[in-house]
Amino acid sequence: MAAAPFSVLLIDDEESVFILLRRFLAKVPDKKFVTEWASSYDEGLAALQENRHDACLLDYRLGQRTGLDLLREASALSVQAPIIILTGSDDPKVDLEAMELGAADFLLKDQLDAVVLERVIRYSVQHAATLRALQKSHERFRLLFERSLDAILISDDGGRLVEVNGAACRLLGLSREQLLEWNWSDLPALALHQHSQRRSEGLGELAFTKPNGERCFIEFSSTQLAADLNLSILRDVTERRALEHEIQEISEREQRRLGQDLHDGLGQSMTGIAFLAKVLEQKLKVKDLEEAEAAGNIASLMNEALAQTRRLSRGLCPVELDSNDIEAALGQLAENLRTLFSVSCELQCEPEIKITDNAVAVHLYRIAQEAATNAIKHGQARNIGLSLTSNNSRLILTVKDDGCGLPAAAHKGKGMGLRVMQHRARMIGATISLRPSKEGGVTVTCSLAKRRN
Repeated sequence: MAAAPFSVLLIDDEESVFILLRRFLAKVPDKKFVTEWASSYDEGLAALQENRHDACLLDYRLGQRTGLDLLREASALSVQAPIIILTGSDDPKVDLEAMELGAADFLLKDQLDAVVLERVIRYSVQHAATLRALQKSHERFRLLFERSLDAILISDDGGRLVEVNGAACRLLGLSREQLLEWNWSDLPALALHQHSQRRSEGLGELAFTKPNGERCFIEFSSTQLAADLNLSILRDVTERRALEHEIQEISEREQRRLGQDLHDGLGQSMTGIAFLAKVLEQKLKVKDLEEAEAAGNIASLMNEALAQTRRLSRGLCPVELDSNDIEAALGQLAENLRTLFSVSCELQCEPEIKITDNAVAVHLYRIAQEAATNAIKHGQARNIGLSLTSNNSRLILTVKDDGCGLPAAAHKGKGMGLRVMQHRARMIGATISLRPSKEGGVTVTCSLAKRRN
C-alpha cells in the first residue's frame, strides 16, 4: 500500500519560489508531495488555521509584515504543522528569534535543493510528531496530577518545593504560590513516626496545624523520582484517626465494664458461695460428719477462684490507671504475670516519670501487657523484664524476655499482637521496634516524645 503524500504549504509573495519548490519536491524519490501556495499574509494565516498540512514553508518577507509576525500568530492559534522559515539573507538574529517563536528550522533560499528540502521537511515533521506526543503525555500527567484526591508535592534534594497540586493547597491551607516559596523544613508539622532515615524514601505520619489553627493528621509516602527530584504523596487521615480513637475508647470502656462486672458481679457471687461453703463446713464439723472436709475444700477452691477473678478484673481494669499512675499499673502487671503464669517478672521504673494524659498511660500499659503476654504464650519465656525510662526528649518503655524469639509471622509484621501494639503506638504518636535480645528472646521497645505524654 502506497504511503500517503506529504501536504506542504508555501506562504510567499513570489510565485517563482512556489514553482521552484514544487520542482524540487518532484525530484524526491519514493515520496509524493502535494504542494499548495498562499501568496499573502492573510491567505497564509487562513490556510494554517485549517490544520490540514504536514509542513509549512514561510517566507520572511511578506509585504509590510514578516514571516515572524505570522509565526507568532500561528503559535497563539496552536497551529499543528511545523513551520520552516525561508529567507534570502543569513541573519543570526532572525534565526534566533524564529527558533524562540517555535520555528522548526531556518533555511536560505539560495542554498535550497531537493535533498536539503526533503530532509528538512522530514525532520521537521518527525520532530513535530514527537513534540505532540510529549505534549499529550504532559497533558495526561497534568490531568492526573491536578485531579488526584491526594496531595502531591515535588521537591529537590534541598527540600525546596518545586511543584504542588490543588489537593496539596487544600490540605495544607495555602496557595500554590505560598507553597512554592516553602521548604520542607518550613512545614509546621510534627513527625509522629517515619519508617525511613531519608525523606526521599519512606512512609510515615505527620501531625500538622493549618494556618487557620485546624489540627490534622497526614499520612505520607515519599520516593525519589530522579536526581535532585523527590515525590511526596500526602493523605488527610484526620477523620480515620478520630474514628480509630473512638473505637479504641469504646474498647477500653468495654474492658473496664467487663473488669467491673467480674469484680462486682461474679466476684460477689463467688464470695457468697465461699461464705456458704464455709458455714456448711462448720455445721458439718459440729455434727462430726466426714463431708465437712469436702465442704472446706469447696470453700478453699472458691476463694482461689475468687482471687483469680479479681486479678483478671484488675488486668482488664487496672485501678491505678484511673489516676494515670503508670508505675503502679506496671507493678500490678508484673505481679499478675508472676501469679497467673508462674514466671519471673521484674520492673524498673524511674520514679520521676509522670504521665498526665490518661490515654497515653492506658496505651503504654496495654502495649506492655500485650508484649509480655505474647512472650509467655508464643515465646515460652520464663523471665520477663519491664522498664520505663526517659532521656532528654523521649519516654522509653521496654519489654525484654528470654523466650525462643520472634515467630515467622512477627518478622513479616503479620502477627495480630504486633499489629495491635503498632496501632496503639500510632494512636499516641509513638514508635514500636522489635529486635532479638543478646540473651535470647525478644526486646520490644516503645519510644514516645515527652511533649506528647
